[in-house]
Amino acid sequence: MDELLYSHINFWWGIALGLLLMVLELAVPATVFLWTGLSCVIVAALMAVFPDQPLILALGLWALLSFFSVFLARFLTKHREVTAADIDPNSRPNQYGTSFIGMTTTLKKDSSHGSARVNIGGSHWGVKLPGGDLKAGTTIKITAIDGIYLVGEKE
Repeated sequence: MDELLYSHINFWWGIALGLLLMVLELAVPATVFLWTGLSCVIVAALMAVFPDQPLILALGLWALLSFFSVFLARFLTKHREVTAADIDPNSRPNQYGTSFIGMTTTLKKDSSHGSARVNIGGSHWGVKLPGGDLKAGTTIKITAIDGIYLVGEKE
């Protein structure tokens, strides 16, 4: 009786299910669907090579392969996980302008209200000038970063 019930299931169903699980990984990135889908495709390939095996064996093999592949993937990628202990509390993310500290540049226009615009590294930056307004042609040195602005002083 059971043979007739499951006789229509062949390896194509396993390949289709495996591909569906791998596509599901694109929508729900948990790395679980990828490995269970890959395990399903492997078991389907084995079913194609050995077609007389019972369905329960294929399902059991799929469960084992899925478990071990997910476990192995998590174990191998564990070193890439960042925990709260790994983060330096004094670090500030996205500090692109820190590489400009110590550079010098020349003002193209007079500064006004203690700020100016300069071109450094191929980008235009706002520069705060705590020493007051400076004339065009004055050389300034970048000394720090304040938010999205560079801080400069007359050299």
